Amino acid sequence: MKPFHLQIQRVPESRKLSFQWFGPSAIHPEGSQEWPLSVDAIPAFVSDTFLIDLHPLLADIASGAISDEEDFQAAAEFLLLRDLLSEDDFEELCETLYHFLWREIPGQRLGDTYRGEPPKAWSDPDRRLVRVWFATNRKPAEVDDPVRGFDASESVDRITYGWCNVFIPESHKPGSTGTPWWRRWIRLEADDRLRVDSTHGLPRDEFWTRFASTLQNWWNDGERNAFVLIHGYNVSFDEAAIQAAQIGYDLKIPGEMAFYSWPSNGSVADYLADEATITASFPHIARFLRELSEQSGAERIHLFVHSMGNRGFLSALERLVAEGHPRLRLGQVFFCAPDEDVRTFKDKATKFPHQFENRTLLVSPDDKAVAVSKWAHKHDRVGIAPPVTTVAGIETIVVRGFGLLELGHGYFASAKPVIEDIREAIETRKGARDRTIPRVVGTHFAIDIRQNH
Repeated sequence: MKPFHLQIQRVPESRKLSFQWFGPSAIHPEGSQEWPLSVDAIPAFVSDTFLIDLHPLLADIASGAISDEEDFQAAAEFLLLRDLLSEDDFEELCETLYHFLWREIPGQRLGDTYRGEPPKAWSDPDRRLVRVWFATNRKPAEVDDPVRGFDASESVDRITYGWCNVFIPESHKPGSTGTPWWRRWIRLEADDRLRVDSTHGLPRDEFWTRFASTLQNWWNDGERNAFVLIHGYNVSFDEAAIQAAQIGYDLKIPGEMAFYSWPSNGSVADYLADEATITASFPHIARFLRELSEQSGAERIHLFVHSMGNRGFLSALERLVAEGHPRLRLGQVFFCAPDEDVRTFKDKATKFPHQFENRTLLVSPDDKAVAVSKWAHKHDRVGIAPPVTTVAGIETIVVRGFGLLELGHGYFASAKPVIEDIREAIETRKGARDRTIPRVVGTHFAIDIRQNH
């Protein structure tokens, strides 16, 4: 443990949380208290024990960046607690902690502590959990019990909703979901793998109520973003949760991260099976997108659609129009390494009837997975270049610079320059021509990850 932290524990067999705050010793608590969960709080939103690092807050009080209790209550570190405690109990806790830290300032050497990193809610350097919301038409391993996970190869004709807590290790590097064991062994590196800590289901109505409430209560006006990943081929449910958590964590933009997981078998050998299940998932993806638009309360909805998931996304949008539903209002839409026929993609993307801020197509000459798909289908695929696919109303960015041993298929989430460009696109709403990293190459744009590291 480090000095100046707040430890929160769930009190067994009760709806209470126990709080202990530590000063310079980091061993003996300076104070403790118990508070009940608010009436509508979900206990499973938190693990049995978690920590909040108070040292940056101490530095802010010392520097004047936090000047009073009201500023202290607004700290991002307390986002989760605002969602778990009643208003009065939350204010009492913050008042107690504020005065505790304020008294520590004269004798505490702050050193080089500063708040230069983006805020990390309810986390500390030793244990970090990120919550991601999900919807899926996978079959639960046990009837109506997502806690046990989902069947690897079967689907159901309905959507299961819920959230996952994903563990982010201290050694996490932006763009990575974990280093292979053999590379860690050779380099004697720490285990940096992300993993699903827990999975929890919610009834549909409660899911959307909770999602909307979280956006409303955690985030300020202008920050209520919803980010959604629709994954591609050869991705299990847990892998989808990890991908979504990594994207949300690395983007460092206010809002809630979610993913839709269609029943990919999660196996390289099951490509044809995945083609069948993505097709059968069109109506479910359509329903999820409609509910997201109508019930989430999001000010902006940003989509990351990867690989084979592009087929499900575009066909779902067509289905919504065919069924007479209102057109969706979307924010930034990123078509990432689409494993789709060029002719089909152009047709559907050109007839895109929904509103959006901007659409970006990410392709690469180094994408070995889409290159294999091109060979198998004997026709050009959108995600592989050359030829570079361009569509009116969509900005195409060619990403290159991967090593010979890299698959080069998940670069939208793994290449730091691409992540940085996506962040700028969302935050500023600028087109590729006006952003920092892409450079103009004829009718499209380019990012070379070797030149932008």
